[in-house]
Amino acid sequence: MLRKKFCKKGTQKIKSKDALWGCKRRFTVVLLIFLLVSLMFTPFSCISADGGDCVVSSVEPLLDKYGHVSRNADGSFYPCDRFEIVYSVDLSGEFVFETAELTYDSSVFSMFDSNNLGSMVGSGLFEVLPSASAGTYHFYVTVWGYISEPESEPDWEPKSFVVAETGVSIEVVMYDPHFTVTLAYTMPSGSGSSYDKPFTFIVRYDGNGPDFNLNQRAIIDDYTWEGYAQKLPETSNMQQALTPNLTVASFLNQTSNTHFLAQGIEDAKNSQMVLNVDGKSFVNSELPQVFLWETNTNHTYIWTQTLPVDGAGFEWFEWQASITFPPAINPNLDNQVLSQENLQNQLLDQINSPNGTLTTTPFGNTVTAMYAHNKNIEQIAKDTGVGKDQTLKNLNPTPTYFTLQERYTKLQYQLDPKVAKEIAVQNFTNSLYYNLTIGCDLFGVPRYFEANFTCEYEFFDKPINATAYKWNPTLQNWTIDNTVTIDATFESALNITTTDILRSNLEEQTSDQTALKMALADLYTSGPQTFTGTGSIEANLKRTSPLYYNLKITAGQQQKVTLQKTVQLNFQNNNTYNLPLNFDPNSPLQVTVLSDSSQNTILQLDAPTELGGLTNITIYLITNPNENWNNLPKNQLDLRLLKTLELTIPQEQVQMPPEHEQFYQYYSGYSAIFEDILGFQGQTQIAIQKDKTTTALTKQGEALLYVEATNVWGTTFHQIIPIQPYSAPKWNIPLNQATTYLVVIVIVAILVSFVTYLVKAKQ
Repeated sequence: MLRKKFCKKGTQKIKSKDALWGCKRRFTVVLLIFLLVSLMFTPFSCISADGGDCVVSSVEPLLDKYGHVSRNADGSFYPCDRFEIVYSVDLSGEFVFETAELTYDSSVFSMFDSNNLGSMVGSGLFEVLPSASAGTYHFYVTVWGYISEPESEPDWEPKSFVVAETGVSIEVVMYDPHFTVTLAYTMPSGSGSSYDKPFTFIVRYDGNGPDFNLNQRAIIDDYTWEGYAQKLPETSNMQQALTPNLTVASFLNQTSNTHFLAQGIEDAKNSQMVLNVDGKSFVNSELPQVFLWETNTNHTYIWTQTLPVDGAGFEWFEWQASITFPPAINPNLDNQVLSQENLQNQLLDQINSPNGTLTTTPFGNTVTAMYAHNKNIEQIAKDTGVGKDQTLKNLNPTPTYFTLQERYTKLQYQLDPKVAKEIAVQNFTNSLYYNLTIGCDLFGVPRYFEANFTCEYEFFDKPINATAYKWNPTLQNWTIDNTVTIDATFESALNITTTDILRSNLEEQTSDQTALKMALADLYTSGPQTFTGTGSIEANLKRTSPLYYNLKITAGQQQKVTLQKTVQLNFQNNNTYNLPLNFDPNSPLQVTVLSDSSQNTILQLDAPTELGGLTNITIYLITNPNENWNNLPKNQLDLRLLKTLELTIPQEQVQMPPEHEQFYQYYSGYSAIFEDILGFQGQTQIAIQKDKTTTALTKQGEALLYVEATNVWGTTFHQIIPIQPYSAPKWNIPLNQATTYLVVIVIVAILVSFVTYLVKAKQ
């Protein structure tokens, strides 16, 4: 009965000459089985009559398809795990081996192979069926034999009976792992935008089953994903839409206009209802919508939150925010206590809700809804010929195993570079949104978990190019001056660095110190970055400062020049930041005459990048009539200063509040432009006023200007410009105009005299 309880397969009846003798042995075997059930996976023995011995040598787990042991650390097995049961029989004395039977529950286990099963030494290869339920199951080995013929009984007839019996228990548990995504972030190293970079999930294994058993393994070997790219309305369009059309009005106005606008819904791609105002619906092509309403009346509106693009399931517009301006002012609120904070609070109350109410103001209202344009990444990949299975690549070696000792892992994925480029080309440069389903289906019932990640569009590095130029007069072009050595150092101008910000963001995501330590290993240091070269330097600058850098460049030939400046770099794009140098005074200065008269001259300066960035330009008048003026150095010319013009934007000194001083290192000021350049590059015009000293010096009757420019490296360039000499103006005013001028002069004189009289009278 005991064997029938645990084994589906029936066993043969015991045959013996002495039934009582056989029953005693069976009872002994059954007792031994119960005593040995708890001793899993150790050799099991059962003692048979007169010393017969049956031994189950071992239960050995087999390897899974990845070459790992398919058994948990606590000895349990999952559905689909495989193992081998090996037994051996050793009979002594008068017992003769006949056969061995291996019995088990075939609704839980499947034997897919065997070796000498039924002989004295045999084995079976088993798999836990995918449909198996959790529980403890038993395998039995039953040995049949008979007693050898006694010498004293020549007519002995042997009869088979159970010589020995033993068993082993196998525990089956369900695969139900628990994971926690502790951190998700973009890898900040490498070139390109954040779209090109891998992103990482740090996953922690919290154990299997309802007891969160960490002695039972978990595996990740599969993932699926969905994702979309997003772009928001252009900034200029948003600012224009959010600017109210205020007119000079009075609170006594009885009626006013209320405008409803939608930003971000490109063209009229959608024929669905976008807006409902007081129960009336409108599509995008009917916007903007203007209502003439009485002031201080209440109205309701509803914006549609999701608008699929007509005829496609891969693009849609998604409501982001609504802003009503100006917000309604409580008529019972004393104007004396109406502050900017009150206005801001009322404005914030009407943001980020697609369902809104408004109370009209005498000034009118503008209600603006902002929609994001979303597009499935898979659809963008199709535009580039990349299949979905290649769009988001798994950078992890497969599979990933989790145990008590190895509970954490980094799961990294990367978007195909062609797809990332196409997303930027289509201007979906707000964010990418990923949803990954991660897990495995190796153990009967598939088990997966979700991990989400938002990738903002940003750059963590910037190409830089520092090149020393000189002019080749023979080829008439710019070449690299390989005699110039360059050392450029960039250091964050703020005590708080980009690494500090990234670290702070990670710390806000998790309190798991193990996961945090793993993530911090991916951050680069934000120390000074020095680049060295001869003639030219091309390198990538890591974004170590959130805003400003202290730049120090030492360059030159035998005598070096050091330049220090606080610069602002634009990391919102991947454009190269150029640092041009020029130590060649023979480089041509490009100054042309735009207009020239006897009283003034207008010059145009063209400052190419190769001049190294100009800081100022000085205009002199040559007064020496020497015929060799074109070949004389500056110190041998008689020059009279006419004008000096500063070409660079001066950096303003900033007085930091004491509570912010700790955020700054040495800080020499900042520039008003978004990205600094060294010195002036481009075009500018310079007006020169002539006087009687501007006389002719050449045989052609021309006056001469000496134009000198200096770059940030202290190199000066010059050009001599011939212009017309000065001559007195010739007045040629018609009689009627002269009469008018005289009348005006007389009136002005009378007014001045009258004012003077009043002032004196008052005194």
